[in-house]
Amino acid sequence: MSNTIFSLTYGDKGSFQDGPVPAEIRVPLAGHDTKTVKKKAEVAPGTLIADHKNAKTGNMHAGIAGVVTEVTADCIVIAAQEPSAEAAPASVDAVDVSALSGDALTTALKALGVDVRPLIKKCDTLIINGLNPEPGITFAEALLGQYKSTLEAGLALLKKLSPAGKMVLACAEGSAASLSGCTNAPIKPVYPNSLTEMVIAKVSGSEKSSGYRVLPLHTLFNLGLVAETGLPLTKTVVSVQGVSYLVTIGTPASAVLQHAGHAIADGDSIIIGGPMRGLATADLLRGVDKDTEGLFLIKKGTFAPVTNHQCISCGECVLHCPSRIMPNLISRYVEFNDYDSCVKESIDACMECGLCAFYCPARRPMMQLIRLGKHQIALKEAQVSACALQGEEGAA
Repeated sequence: MSNTIFSLTYGDKGSFQDGPVPAEIRVPLAGHDTKTVKKKAEVAPGTLIADHKNAKTGNMHAGIAGVVTEVTADCIVIAAQEPSAEAAPASVDAVDVSALSGDALTTALKALGVDVRPLIKKCDTLIINGLNPEPGITFAEALLGQYKSTLEAGLALLKKLSPAGKMVLACAEGSAASLSGCTNAPIKPVYPNSLTEMVIAKVSGSEKSSGYRVLPLHTLFNLGLVAETGLPLTKTVVSVQGVSYLVTIGTPASAVLQHAGHAIADGDSIIIGGPMRGLATADLLRGVDKDTEGLFLIKKGTFAPVTNHQCISCGECVLHCPSRIMPNLISRYVEFNDYDSCVKESIDACMECGLCAFYCPARRPMMQLIRLGKHQIALKEAQVSACALQGEEGAA
């Protein structure tokens, strides 16, 4: 198979296109247990709608003016509507985050919707991943060119937050891209070289990740938007079938695809994320979240359907696995709930790149099985830890 289909370079396509003006947004929540609005409440762009108890997880805000029509554990639905003169919500004041530092800065960023945790993780070297994350996601060149000032604004805040003594920009070989205060590390722009583990190995020259952290360019751009405006994060960049749009967070996937000129038919698949690692969704109204990098429509019949066929032991997945593990064995162990054997076969070393499933001639759901195995092992370990803690408390 030619590496052309795995290319991660597309050239600077210029400024991002504007996403749709949504008639309704469904702002996704991730454990935001404190809802600060109720049904029928009027909101303005930037209005706080949900708070997270974790001090490092960003709050959520309305991206449009409208009325709250539904509040659930998973999302808050807002219908676009001009505010009434009697109960117009107050506009949101900008915060000069550039003047803050330390705890005041992290508190302000959380309040503005920024997830602070990846920005403050302990490391000696922080790598900004300047490669497009997956084939078909095309915003990296434009970010490093057309939106460099936004990235630099985010980088200025990042330098206040990160304990890293050195910052590196991992960029495509031959690229003239640069960021202030970052040394460049050229990487061959072919998937899966954009994955965190691969980036660290290329930059450090070692497969040991100790002392290194990787920050996606997408995350730095979101931070830069907040740094430039001082307003809550309500938009993000999303590559839609290879074209990048600035999209209001919470805009339904179907609305984004239709705005981009793609008609959805029965049997089509909508992929949230990239074509190699993304997740298919059956919910056409699912809202784009702040970490959504890509949105793809896979037309019915484009690929042979995934099956429950048995492994034919062809070895294609082993030949193409960048982690040098045996996905064929691991996936079969998961099917038979033999998670101890999964651990022995180093399931934790899987990068979830998706190449095993891509090359599997039997069309087995290899990556999905491995993800399931990891999830079940994590649950088992959590139960063991809980039992151990209970035992210690009982002994005390």
